[in-house]
Amino acid sequence: MQNNPKTRRQSWLMISTFLIFIFTPITSFSSNIQLSASVDKNQLTIEDSINLSIKISGIRNPPTPKLPPLPDFVVRSTGTQSSTQIFNSDMQVSTTHKYLLIPKSEGNFIIGPVTMNLSGSIYRSDPITVTVKKPSPIKSNENRPVYTETGISKTTPYINEQVVYTFKLFRKTEVRNLDLSMPYDESFFRKEDIGKAKRYSRVINGIAYDVDEISVALFPTKVGRSTIPPAIMELDLIHRTQRNLQRDPFARFFNDPFFGGATKSKHKILSTEPIELRAQPLPKKGKPTGFRNLVGQFSMTATTGKENLDAGDTTTLTIAVSGIGNVMDVSFSNLNLGGQFKVYPDQPTFTQSIHGNQIGGEKIFKFALVPFSTGRQTIPSISLSYFDPDTKKYNTISTKPINLTIKPGTSTENINLVQPKTAPTQKNGSTVSILARDILPIHTRVEDFESLVFDKNQRIMYIIGILVPIVIYILAAGYIRYNHQMNEDTSYSRRQVAHSNAIKKLDLLSASNPEPKDFVRELSQIIREYIGDKLNLQGTAFTSKEVEEKLNKNSFNCEKISAVKTLLEKCESIQYTPVAIHKDLSLIDETSQLLTKLEKQL
Repeated sequence: MQNNPKTRRQSWLMISTFLIFIFTPITSFSSNIQLSASVDKNQLTIEDSINLSIKISGIRNPPTPKLPPLPDFVVRSTGTQSSTQIFNSDMQVSTTHKYLLIPKSEGNFIIGPVTMNLSGSIYRSDPITVTVKKPSPIKSNENRPVYTETGISKTTPYINEQVVYTFKLFRKTEVRNLDLSMPYDESFFRKEDIGKAKRYSRVINGIAYDVDEISVALFPTKVGRSTIPPAIMELDLIHRTQRNLQRDPFARFFNDPFFGGATKSKHKILSTEPIELRAQPLPKKGKPTGFRNLVGQFSMTATTGKENLDAGDTTTLTIAVSGIGNVMDVSFSNLNLGGQFKVYPDQPTFTQSIHGNQIGGEKIFKFALVPFSTGRQTIPSISLSYFDPDTKKYNTISTKPINLTIKPGTSTENINLVQPKTAPTQKNGSTVSILARDILPIHTRVEDFESLVFDKNQRIMYIIGILVPIVIYILAAGYIRYNHQMNEDTSYSRRQVAHSNAIKKLDLLSASNPEPKDFVRELSQIIREYIGDKLNLQGTAFTSKEVEEKLNKNSFNCEKISAVKTLLEKCESIQYTPVAIHKDLSLIDETSQLLTKLEKQL
């Protein structure tokens, strides 16, 4: 059969077009470029969220569109998707950017036009109107399965006074995937964490609640009014369902908590009320000279390393300041000791402590002191002033003076460390006054110095000659034993490489881009493989309950066991939840930290 030249040309044309499409960075497939924005709902409550989708069609690899100002919403990116479709030889490409919008207050809002700049051409989407309403009225909080509260210890604090800001989550049903945001004005406050979150139970009007409580310390740094924004808690409410075990032959299998088949989840957003606060200035009356803006209750001590010194010796002055308040702000940058000592400050250290529900601590300052002269010298009293917000008065605390005795040198050889401009004329064999003594002996002959160096080198070489063969033997024996165990003992080799293998798999998972459900499935598998290798278990198809039992049998720390179980259940809930989810890369870090903690115990 003879090929038609026209047919061959057409074939080559089609192939060339295909290759150009594959290998050429095409930016636009159509002159009909469109930019559109849409939401999944226009009406919602303050406890809900909006899914905003921005779709760009007719162009490949478009620039990222610019969102309009959205001050009434918390905006979170949830990912980007690209698609290519072919209909009757017509290729259509599109890119969709997705965002989660969390409302801050009730009202009618306009999501202004989204814009995109493409080679100088500006594309705009149509504006979108949304209405945010209050939730359905509920007579009391106890009728809710979950609710939140916030509080502050004082609404009219003094500047630099500590106030405690507390968030509480009350729940009478199971919740998962908690995400808390506690915003504050960084230009108005300095924040310090107060210990770990607390969990306890409380009965309110006859109903039992589990309560999660977290507190932070806020220090106002400016005078005036400020608002602490609402705290926002995102979570999934878990509702358990019952299957008919008799009619459904798979019910008993899928009711296993490992598979999460008997639960339904509902995403919920809880927002608290904003808190108004007014910081007061410190009173001018009674303010001590040299006051350094310390607010709280403090105590102070001063000690020295030794009080009897030889000429040229040093001693260490230690000043410890402790209390409740802004202890971290204490400073002794210009320590005045009356000009009797040369002062060499060290870097101060601070140790935080919690007293009840307030933050405090201890700050320690160390100074190396070199006395200028012999005899009896005194480290004078050191003072520190602070304002007590409870008594509304200034207080000054002082250390006790410390007496030192500096003895002159006993050697007949005298050395002047500071040579005067004009050397005094020595008569009748007079000696030079002693100021300090060198630590090392002075060798007047070159032979003495060379002998000293030679003897020292000999000793070092002798010690090295003895120790090196011993160290080499120990290292070689350990290496041989390690290789033998790795080759002969399977359980030992599994334990040794378990952590490194798990970390490598986590790195690969982080770099890959699987679907969210595949992501948590692989993450869960990594955890199970690690535990299986560490405990020399066969297979990895064990549930989170079985993992807990196996770790208990191996005398693991209860806190670590609970952390493993919680993480596995979190993966399982995401894997089998019926609602739309997005990949949470923070689970990678959480898993890595947990495996490191487990590795220390094994």
